[in-house]
Amino acid sequence: MADRTPKSPRRESHMATNADDNGHCPAPPARVAARFVRNTSSRRRSSANSSRRSSISSLHSHYSNLSCHGGPRSTHIAQHLRRASIIETRKARLAERAAHAEQVRLRAAAAKAQPRASHSEEKAAAAQAAREKLLAEITARCEEEVRRAKRIAEENRERKAAEEARLREELDQKYAGVARRKTMHQNSLRRPRTASLAAVEEKKISPVILQKMSKATAARTIQRAYRTYTARKVIDDFSSLDINFNKLANSSFEDVTQVISAQRTIKATTKLLRYLGMLPVDDDPASERGAVRVFLSAYLILSQPMQALSYGGGQPQEQELMEKAKALIEPFESYIRSSSYATLHSKMIRDQQEEVTFAFNTFTSAFHAWKAKDMTVIIDVMIGSFVNLDLIIQSTKDDHDGRVGEDYLNAIRQEQAKIIVRLKRMMGPEAALNKIKLAVRRARRQKAQEKKERAGEELVPRSITPSADVMDTQAPLTPPATPRALSRSEPAPSSFITRLGQTMTVLPTNREIAHEIQINGTFEVQQQPWTESRQHFVNALRNSMRESMANGGSQTAASWTHAMVVLIRGKLMGLISERHPLHDRLDGVLDPKLIEQQCRNGAFSYDAFFDTIASLIAQLCSPGRDAVVKAFADNKTSDTIDRLFELINIIDLMSLDHINFQFRMASKAVLERGHEHEHSMFEKDLEQQIHTLDHTKRWWHSARQSLGSNPSGQLIYARAITDLVFQNSHLKYAQIPETLSLDYLRILDLRAKAMQMVMFSSILLTTKLRLQRNREALWSADKSRLAAVDLLTTDANRLVQLVGTSRTIPEPVKAGLLNFVARVLPPAVAAARNSRDAEAERQTCIQEQRSWKPAELTLDASDFFSEQIATFILKSLREHVFARLSAVSAADKARVTSGAAETLARAGMPEWVAEVGGLVNMLERVRSVDLQAHERWYDLVAADA
Repeated sequence: MADRTPKSPRRESHMATNADDNGHCPAPPARVAARFVRNTSSRRRSSANSSRRSSISSLHSHYSNLSCHGGPRSTHIAQHLRRASIIETRKARLAERAAHAEQVRLRAAAAKAQPRASHSEEKAAAAQAAREKLLAEITARCEEEVRRAKRIAEENRERKAAEEARLREELDQKYAGVARRKTMHQNSLRRPRTASLAAVEEKKISPVILQKMSKATAARTIQRAYRTYTARKVIDDFSSLDINFNKLANSSFEDVTQVISAQRTIKATTKLLRYLGMLPVDDDPASERGAVRVFLSAYLILSQPMQALSYGGGQPQEQELMEKAKALIEPFESYIRSSSYATLHSKMIRDQQEEVTFAFNTFTSAFHAWKAKDMTVIIDVMIGSFVNLDLIIQSTKDDHDGRVGEDYLNAIRQEQAKIIVRLKRMMGPEAALNKIKLAVRRARRQKAQEKKERAGEELVPRSITPSADVMDTQAPLTPPATPRALSRSEPAPSSFITRLGQTMTVLPTNREIAHEIQINGTFEVQQQPWTESRQHFVNALRNSMRESMANGGSQTAASWTHAMVVLIRGKLMGLISERHPLHDRLDGVLDPKLIEQQCRNGAFSYDAFFDTIASLIAQLCSPGRDAVVKAFADNKTSDTIDRLFELINIIDLMSLDHINFQFRMASKAVLERGHEHEHSMFEKDLEQQIHTLDHTKRWWHSARQSLGSNPSGQLIYARAITDLVFQNSHLKYAQIPETLSLDYLRILDLRAKAMQMVMFSSILLTTKLRLQRNREALWSADKSRLAAVDLLTTDANRLVQLVGTSRTIPEPVKAGLLNFVARVLPPAVAAARNSRDAEAERQTCIQEQRSWKPAELTLDASDFFSEQIATFILKSLREHVFARLSAVSAADKARVTSGAAETLARAGMPEWVAEVGGLVNMLERVRSVDLQAHERWYDLVAADA
């Protein structure tokens, strides 16, 4: 109880005094200290709202109120402590807040002052670069896909066009066959005479009761029949003209123009085009005549392009016009043929009418575009001619000394009047006159300017100017020397002529020429290939001439010059007739005796001679040789021997052009009668025992034994010639039948081409199989690259490299492919080398004028395949060609030809359809010519079998 007695104020003041004296506050009693002690785990975190309640003074006040009311609990010290504690706590808290705010402010200022790292911009730039890279990759892939799609579309388009052409041809053949059978059936409708039948009682047949037709139905039926009859009559009237492309192409330009411009042709064509709805609907006669002329012009352009077109079909616009004309004529002629037997109101006829109408509209647009451009060119040419004539008149109107004939001036004025009339008709009167005036004024101004520029030059009167004709070989350019006799020790002039003549192309025999024209209607003799033997001969002859003319004296030079003149004279005089304007001049310039005399006197000038000959042959050569002649005339730097051989080469080309022109003129007669000449020559060889028929018999019997029972002659021949060309063994000359002796080189060439195709096909097929691709896929690009390779100068590595250019080939596959190519390449190279060597040996024999003996040739015997894939492809190719050659009827030929692509694709040759077709066509022509000339002996051989 004593402890609970409250202290007196005096005691408390004593305690405070003691504290002040000792410097420290004494510890409070336990009960007082317990009030200030709290469990730290139960204390709340100081905050703005709870800091006042959690302070020491607050707790002291709280607990003091709960104590008993034994006396005053609040003293001065306690209040002072509580107030000081609150103040210190608030100050500390405010200072902490101020420090934190300052730190935040400083960090914000520092962050604002420092340059910001633009991570977003870097990310955006990186994203843009990645996006551009991705777009570039996508663009590259898309471009590759687009190119491949275009290539595939182009191939599909070409294949579709070829298929349509083939189907159209088959349809035409089918229609022709139907028409032929219809005609035969109509001719065989007459009932044959038979014996009279026995008299029997006939049963009465009740008449058929027909339904009565109404007047409207009858009128429609009559109108339909009348329209059909009218249309049929219009088509028959045009068909009776017999206008077709094949006939007009074989006619002359004058005949074609006469047929097209005939009044009967124009009337029939007008009616037909009006029926087809191809004429304008305005009923204007002028526009109808224009449309008819445009339509008939398609026949003229397509059949006679050299005369109808300004550049002969050489320009792109003219080629496009010819294609449009062909696209119009072919369906139109097909429509005319179909209309002869088909119903005019059938769907097929209506489709053909629409096709013809569409093609005519296309051709009309192309024709007018070409005509506008061509008319501009023609107008410019005509105005240029008028200006040139005007300049001639201006330069000769005051020339009285030159004695210009009045008739000559009148002829020029008449020609100018004709040009003006034509220009007025084409351009209109005002436009033509204005354009002529401008052109004449411009030309006269330019002429006057040129005269002013030449005013200071010395003018020589034309009447005393030596003419160019006088400056030829007749005027001696050096002082004459003393003539001397020809030495007997020098070679005779005939030997020089013979040696010079050997440098020119030697023609084959007439039998060989006739045979080649029959197989190839456009056969032409080409200049001899520049072989090593010919090169050696020409070089030796050139060195001999140069040495002889330098060291042999004037007599040897005169002999060589005489031989040159005789050779050139003989060739040039053979190109022209006696009525030619240049005949007398050539006869005077190329006088061997005169030139020989000038050479002996030292008065002959080679430069003047070459200039004169160049001016003459420029008037005789074809337009295609103008560049060569001009180059020869401009070449003044080469020596005499080189210019001489250059002149001989030009004359050789001119002779070949003349000969080939004669061949074209005579080709029609040779195609009709050439087999008779070959027949008689073969019969004469048999009579003279130059050869027998042993090879032919053996060849025929071998083919006969490989077929079944009772094969036809055509089947045996197809088997024989197919096995001969496509045999997988070395081809010897003894295997060639005597009837095909003229085709020995051609057979070697066909065999080389077949071996090459088989070799390339086996390479592509092996590549497809090793890369696990479709074996029937078309690798046209690879085929084109391989076909452009020269087998005689290539190797296996080059071929593998070409195959790998368009695709990635793994190294193991490439190594295996290289090994395979090394095995299949040598046989194809051997076949190509055999063909080349045989042709070179023949040319050498022709050049050396000795007989060619193919039996004595030594050829490479390794021209056969041993690889299994190549052997299989060659066998498949041989059977396919045999199937196409053995087809007799048109239906069989169409079936085999249409299935050629599929058959060759199964055999591994989908890329070589066109080339195989070319081989088949060549073999068919060889067979046709051979059978026409030697059918008699084939019958004898077949009878012995």
